Amino acid sequence: MSIEELEHTADLLFRIRAPTLSDLFSEAARALMQTLYRDTRGPETGSWPIELEAADRESLMYNFLSEVLFLSEADNLVFCGFELVVTVSPPAVAGRLVGRSFDPARDAGGTEVKGISYSDLRIAERDGEFCLEVLFDV
Repeated sequence: MSIEELEHTADLLFRIRAPTLSDLFSEAARALMQTLYRDTRGPETGSWPIELEAADRESLMYNFLSEVLFLSEADNLVFCGFELVVTVSPPAVAGRLVGRSFDPARDAGGTEVKGISYSDLRIAERDGEFCLEVLFDV
């Protein structure tokens, strides 16, 4: 599994690789949390359920990352772990987000993400792994 930041003129573009779709979704959420809060390690004090469906994998990823961003900002949460199951037919994700409350002394200093860009979002299967390119609007 890997998270790689690619060059982009204005926003943050990531290429994420993982052996399974479930791992790809987890790594994408991890990239989002690391962008927002830099260091997401630390005590996990709770978990929050998540369940979404969509028309295709790209729409599902977009909806999932948008929901993770919304929950993090609206409820002042930092997610440290992701226990997810992603299905292909129908495209769905279910599981839980594991984390803690935002602590300004510990978690400030990341980069604000305004949203997830749908236009550049791509999921492909290459060489036995899944690859995602996703743009965070900063």
